[in-house]
Amino acid sequence: MVERISTATRYAQLVEDMRINQYNFNKLTAQLSSGKKLTSITDDPIASVNYVNTTRQLGRIETYEQNVNLASSELSALDDFMELARGYLGTAWNKAVQANNQTYSGSSLEALKTEIDEITKTIVDLANSEYNDNYIFGGANTKLIPYEIDDEGYINYRGTPHDNPDYIRQTEVADGVYEVINTTGDRVFGYFIQEDVTRDANGDIVTYNSAEDKYYYEDGTEYTGDVADLTTAAEDKAEGVFGALKLLSQSIQMVLDGDTANGYKQMNATLDMFSDANNTILNEQTKFGGVYNRLEMTSSTLETTGDNLTTYLTDLNSVDYASAITQWMNAQYAYQASMQVAAGSMNMSLLNYLS
Repeated sequence: MVERISTATRYAQLVEDMRINQYNFNKLTAQLSSGKKLTSITDDPIASVNYVNTTRQLGRIETYEQNVNLASSELSALDDFMELARGYLGTAWNKAVQANNQTYSGSSLEALKTEIDEITKTIVDLANSEYNDNYIFGGANTKLIPYEIDDEGYINYRGTPHDNPDYIRQTEVADGVYEVINTTGDRVFGYFIQEDVTRDANGDIVTYNSAEDKYYYEDGTEYTGDVADLTTAAEDKAEGVFGALKLLSQSIQMVLDGDTANGYKQMNATLDMFSDANNTILNEQTKFGGVYNRLEMTSSTLETTGDNLTTYLTDLNSVDYASAITQWMNAQYAYQASMQVAAGSMNMSLLNYLS
């Protein structure tokens, strides 16, 4: 059966052809004016999906780059503070060596003690340093000043202790990759505090475990003696830089007060404490130096990946003007031609054939 082609069918086909040519012309016009191939998701659905996914990935990379930059800046500040601390610590160690030669007069020892006390205050101020409105040595307690010196001269640490895993602050530098960017004041500087210490009849320290209702020695061995034989008293506890500084100051005062033997004995012991404190800070610097280097490599990787994705987006969505202009002119000619054909057809009638 032969389908009859009516005038209405012919007009509908002409209008459809004109509509398609108009759409192509308008699309190319929009591309040329915007400089982008993808002005609508219907232009190229697959390319549009790739464009959206790549743009999202670039956004994540930008966030990671910001995280890396902030972390690198904080680690740089952290290293600077620790390097300053090691400098002050070296000065204090030299003072300790001078005081230990046992030839200084009382006035000279008093002068050394004054210098040691001033160095102590300076390092406390350093340990309370802020970066980006956070106390950098406070662990997780970044809004609480880490150290305070009480009226009796004890240097108390109020930040998150290093044996508490919650002290960690970390930042995401890639998908699922995190870097720890902080340490704690008690690990770097130590403390000088007074706390209750329980000892057995032999003077060995034991600690009460409330969960088990038992006492244990420092090596983990259970205390099996009579609880009545245990004594508890407040004792000084000295660790790290601050422990060495305060014991050095105390030992000088002991010598000045006439307790020469014990004073020089304690003074000599502080030399090893200063050495250990310096090694502790140096180890922290080395550890975070490694983190800093990893961040630099991560930054380079993120930059390269970002450049590659940006190039891909450019190729995906940028208009090739030479080719686009040619296509635009062809589309314009096709659109104009379709309008002329449609106009010519619609003006024809039976009278054209009767004349």
